[in-house]
Amino acid sequence: MNSVWMKLYIAVPLVLLIVTIVLAASYYNRLKKSEECTGVIVRFIENIPRMQAGPYGNKTISPVVSYSADGKAYEFIGRFYATSMKEGDTVKVLYSKENHAEATIKTGGFIAPIITGGLTVAFMIPVIIYIVMKAKGLLNF
Repeated sequence: MNSVWMKLYIAVPLVLLIVTIVLAASYYNRLKKSEECTGVIVRFIENIPRMQAGPYGNKTISPVVSYSADGKAYEFIGRFYATSMKEGDTVKVLYSKENHAEATIKTGGFIAPIITGGLTVAFMIPVIIYIVMKAKGLLNF
């Protein structure tokens, strides 16, 4: 196997591993700095992202979520929308321990690290097999 391709093939899972660690650590740190509560979707708003506005508008829909923290009511605009969401639905909310007004809808934060971790493993298995076979003299290229 061409050594340039082998180096590239080894570099890909290393980069994926780094991305996995960064994503997992970032989400873990966010969880440590947050409290969790239940919020309610009170309405939806349409908006047009400035950077993405095209000839047809590229409208997006965002839920407005209401929640309470330490007896005080707050609202925020969610960053993601699922077509199954409707007014009155409850969602898990993560809000900052330091500033209760900073909040987000709690999503599957470990999904991205699981995907990148799986890709890392998928790339590493052939590399490990190649290295073992090469070391045992089963490959002559």
